[in-house]
Amino acid sequence: MKKASAIFSTLAIAYFMAGFVFAILFALYYKWPFISFLSPGFYSVIISWPYQAIGFINDLTAFGLAGKPI
Repeated sequence: MKKASAIFSTLAIAYFMAGFVFAILFALYYKWPFISFLSPGFYSVIISWPYQAIGFINDLTAFGLAGKPI
């Protein structure tokens, strides 16, 4: 049981780390202010980053590296 717990913990940490990196790229691309890392929206991107990636990739291919105009 302890080994399963360690594997789950490792997967959860890897998921959060990937989400954190994705959320930083997401915030830079959409030109969020620096203080946005304190907002609930930033943490919702960390948690739901696989779903956010679908729209992010679409915007990236449509608007390029200039960012989506808001």
